[in-house]
Amino acid sequence: RSLHGRSRLLTSQMISHYDSINQCERQLPQCFNFASDILDEWTRLEKDGTRPSNPAFWWINEEGEEVKWSFEELGALSRKAANILSETCGLQRGDKVMAILPRVPEWWIMSIACMRTG
Repeated sequence: RSLHGRSRLLTSQMISHYDSINQCERQLPQCFNFASDILDEWTRLEKDGTRPSNPAFWWINEEGEEVKWSFEELGALSRKAANILSETCGLQRGDKVMAILPRVPEWWIMSIACMRTG
């Protein structure tokens, strides 16, 4: 289903990106980090206007309450959480993390924050 009346789906853009890597049209990154390589890049593309604005995260609970975050909002929230994990909690690259949360949007923030810290 397209968002905001756009006919292009994000999945087709992702598949074309990975296809271009598989066909050696793009260089495979030495280190891949979803938070910086995808989330931050899509935020930049939306700001530049080269990519249509779509929600990065759209969550609906059983009562019909919604949480929608743009790529910029999800990036900012995950950077704040990553700062807390690394500065306050002392999390370092390579440390193991176990996050036990119910099915709430904050689980995604925590997951992306852990990716940001390495």
